[in-house]
Amino acid sequence: MKGYVILDLDGTILDDNKNIYPEFLEVLPRIKRKYQIIIASGRAKFSVEKYLKEMDLPEFYVSFEGAYIVWDGEIILRKPFPDDYEKYLERNYGNFAMVKFYEDKVKPNDKFCKEFPHYLKRWGAEILGEGSDVFKYVIATRSEDGIGDLPGTVFIFKRMGDIFYDIAPDTTKAEGLKILMERFNISPNECVAFGDYYNDIGIFKLCGFSVAVPRAPEDVKSFADMVAHPWDPKVLEILGV
Repeated sequence: MKGYVILDLDGTILDDNKNIYPEFLEVLPRIKRKYQIIIASGRAKFSVEKYLKEMDLPEFYVSFEGAYIVWDGEIILRKPFPDDYEKYLERNYGNFAMVKFYEDKVKPNDKFCKEFPHYLKRWGAEILGEGSDVFKYVIATRSEDGIGDLPGTVFIFKRMGDIFYDIAPDTTKAEGLKILMERFNISPNECVAFGDYYNDIGIFKLCGFSVAVPRAPEDVKSFADMVAHPWDPKVLEILGV
C-alpha cells in the first residue's frame, strides 16, 4: 500500500519562473513508485492540471485553496462563491484590480489588465472569459495600507512590491485534505507534506511528517518537522526512495 506525498506547487516545486525544478523532476519517478502524490495548491483547477500533465501524474488534487477537490479524476468537492459573496466583493472592491477565477477561465477587470497583466501568464491563465461559478478572487494593489476587511478565507502574498489578496469561499487547503483523509480512510501518519507558505501550516499540522522548503518564512518553518527541498538526499532517505 502506498503512502501519500502532499505537495504544494508555487515556491515548493516551482521556481520563480513557474517552471518545475529539474532537481524535482529527476527524483519524481522514485517518489511516484512508493507514494501517491496529492497536489494541494491555491492555484486554479486548470493550472494544477497543467502541472499534473507535465509530471505525468493522475488527477489527485486540492485546488482553489480547498474549494475544488479531485480524487483520481472524480470531483469530490466543488464549492463556488455564493451569489451574495460575489455581489458584496464586486460592489465594495470592484474599484481595485480584480480577477475572478472560474473552473477553466479567468476574468480580469480593466484595472488589473492595465496594472498587473503579466501575472495572468504566471498563473497559467490562458483562457480569458466568464464561466458559471467563481472559485477564487484575487485583488491586487501596491498600497501598503491594505484594502479593508474581506469575507471568505484570505491569504496575502507579496511579490516585489505587489500585494495580492487571494480570497477563497471559506475553504482552506488543510480542510480540503481533511475531507480526502476522512472519505478515503487515510491516516495522517501515511502523509508527508511539503510547503513554503502560511497557507501550508494547516497541512503541516494535519500530516504525520512535514517539510518546509528553505525559502519559507521562519515562522512557517517552525511548524515543520524538517527544512529541506523535496529532492534533498535526507528527505529521500526519510521517504525511503
